[in-house]
Formats: sequence, structure tokens, C-alpha cells
Amino acid sequence: MTLARSNLAPSSWSRILLDGARPEAVAAAVTAGRVMPWAHVLLESSRGAETVLDIGSGRGDLSAMLALHGKRTTLLDWSEENLGFSRELFNALAVRGRFCQADATKHLPFRTSSHDMVFTCGVLEFFSDPQIELVLEESWRVCTRKLIVLVPNALSAAYRLGKWYMERTGKWEWNGEVPFRSLRPYFRKLGAVRITEYSIASRHALKFLTMPVGKQLVRLLQRALPPATDSRPAFLRQGYLLVTVAEKA
Repeated sequence: MTLARSNLAPSSWSRILLDGARPEAVAAAVTAGRVMPWAHVLLESSRGAETVLDIGSGRGDLSAMLALHGKRTTLLDWSEENLGFSRELFNALAVRGRFCQADATKHLPFRTSSHDMVFTCGVLEFFSDPQIELVLEESWRVCTRKLIVLVPNALSAAYRLGKWYMERTGKWEWNGEVPFRSLRPYFRKLGAVRITEYSIASRHALKFLTMPVGKQLVRLLQRALPPATDSRPAFLRQGYLLVTVAEKA
């Protein structure tokens, strides 16, 4: 997969994403419901969907959570290391999944309308506009109901401030990650009949405030924010992630 905004190889991405994690520990967290708020968004959005495709699946914990709730999940990633971790995770949970190593910026190896729901989380922010359009076109082709995209939110003040500081001090490890204000223009091109967009995880955005005064800012802001597990739309669009849900007729 060619990343226009990043020069990291698949093995480098695996190192960052896996970061010493153990499949058994991740499985225990998923089983206990200790998951990120965007996992709850995906679970709620998948009501009525039987087959789900996860594009850029990473560790596979989001798809594993959906599989625990009876979804037939397919995980697509360009890294064999990531998929190997996901297989062990699924085995630890005693759930089934399909695992596909492929380049998401090319023709997807699935037939048209083969999945009820398709989602991608933390992927498109590393692609150029032509690549994003291609990924979305292919994702739209293979889904029958919903396409859900989660990317960093450009309107999140805490995330943007923290990102700026870490980039200036050489501590930013996500290379060319570019946040978005909206993905609506992309989905309008696809002919989506309904587009819903909001942000979530405002408390998670505080983790980026690593500057010397960051701890004071976090203590101050935490009092006004909902719990870290809250998956409701964030106040004033200050959530860390932008959620865009596009529905077909």
C-alpha cells in the first residue's frame, strides 16, 4: 500500500500498532468490555448487519468485538504481522473471522455488495485525495447498507494542540497524519442517500497534551468532559475522532 503522507513500511506500522501487546490480554479486555468508545459506535451502527468488512484492521480488536456479538467479520490489512496478531486474538476469543492481506488503495478482492457494512478506522488520514476517493469507491461498491469512516477530527482543539507540540519536539510518531473537518464531499460523490457526521471521544483527545503545562490543562478540562467510555457525540465537535456514516438506499 503506497502511503502518500507517510513513509513507514508495514513492519514499522505493526511495531507502532502492536506496541508489545499480547493477543490474550487484548482478548480479555474485549471480553470485559474495556474497549474504546468508537467500538460502541460501530456496534450500534452494525445493528441489522450480518457481514462486516474492516479495512485497515490493525490489531483486529474492533472486528473481534463485533465478532463476539455475532457478526461475520472480514479483516483486511496490508501487514501480515497485524493479521497474524488478529488471528491469535480471534483464537483467544474462540470466534471466527476471515483475514485478507491486500492493498486497500487498489481493487478490493470482494464481489460487489458482498458485505452489509464496511468500516475503516484510523486509515484515511494517511492517504492522498486520489487514494481516499479510490478506497471509498471500492468500499461503497462492496457494501449494501452502510459505510462508516473514523478519522482524526481537525476541530478538536486538544488533539490539534498536542499534535502541533509533538511534531515540533520530534515526538510525533504518526508521520503524515492529516485530520479532517468533514468527509461529506467524498460521500456526496458516491451518491450516499444519507450522511451523518459527528465527533466522539473528547476525553481521549486530552492524551495528546504532553507539553509541560499539559497535566494542568488535562486536570482542568477533565472536569467538564464525559467519561472516557462515553460514545455519544461530543460537545462542540471536540471529540478526537470524526465519525461519518453514509447509508445506501
